[in-house]
Amino acid sequence: MSIELKIKSKHLGEEARIIRFEENRMKKRIKEIKNEAKIAELNGKISSICEHRKIDVRNENRSTFLARAYIQGKTYHYAEKSRKNTDDYTFNCLILPRTLAMIQKYGTKEMRNLTLKDLAIWAEK
Repeated sequence: MSIELKIKSKHLGEEARIIRFEENRMKKRIKEIKNEAKIAELNGKISSICEHRKIDVRNENRSTFLARAYIQGKTYHYAEKSRKNTDDYTFNCLILPRTLAMIQKYGTKEMRNLTLKDLAIWAEK
């Protein structure tokens, strides 16, 4: 198993917690502010970091988790019990390519020849 991916997964979890903490701090500041322009600016920042946490960090963490499972020789269904049908675009266009890149980087030499099609077959089993 790759210790680098294990560390990366822990850092992504911490990043999400830190972002959530900062979101809550900004929300408290909004309640104290009277200036509408400042409130709009803070709402924009909250929206931006919330989107980063919910989309970018979450997808990267999911890819890291799947890469770790593949490298360890686990089945896809061990890593994820079920996948929503609405998630197919995100999964095929964002998650799988990123997972493949991590497997090729941190996996064994044999895994460096893995293709996206092979990974998709693993995800369907």
